[in-house]
Amino acid sequence: MNRIKPCLALLALAPLLGCTPNEKELQFDVEYGRYQTVLREAVGQQGQLSCKVKIKQNHTGPKWVPSVILAAAEDDAEDDTLFLSSDPVAGSDQRRFHLRTFNRAKPIIDAAVLRAPNNDDAFGLRLSWHRDGAISYQVDNGDGWTAAQRVGKPGFSVRHVSVHASGLTGTATCLLTDNDATTD
Repeated sequence: MNRIKPCLALLALAPLLGCTPNEKELQFDVEYGRYQTVLREAVGQQGQLSCKVKIKQNHTGPKWVPSVILAAAEDDAEDDTLFLSSDPVAGSDQRRFHLRTFNRAKPIIDAAVLRAPNNDDAFGLRLSWHRDGAISYQVDNGDGWTAAQRVGKPGFSVRHVSVHASGLTGTATCLLTDNDATTD
């Protein structure tokens, strides 16, 4: 019982300090042609992962694009996955947002979500997964979150979410809300 009061006090102060218990500050410094998983969390049947990203430097080259990717997956290999990503368009002042899904490692959806002026390499990505099996996604390029779009039947159940970075240096502030989380 003595440990509960300090924990409750910290939880009460968290909003005043500008953070929440499930908010994570991620940093990445991934060289050109490399890929890194910076967050991976098991989740229940319903929740949301929302990240605000600020890129400090894009490491560009002829074959790879620098990007930040949110994934909602069923399996560890991410063969059954929905990916939401963003990358700058080479040679322009544009940023693009992209959605891809895979079932048994075979591509199902490959769609452009938004192309807009690059807002100083600051943007947001959000995935929500639902009890009915659907996955929703949103992006923010500085104008606020877009309306949620829904993939009604992705062909798999979300068991974990992750954040990946490729070919860039930057930070992300991510908030994970897992409505099915249990406490020990």
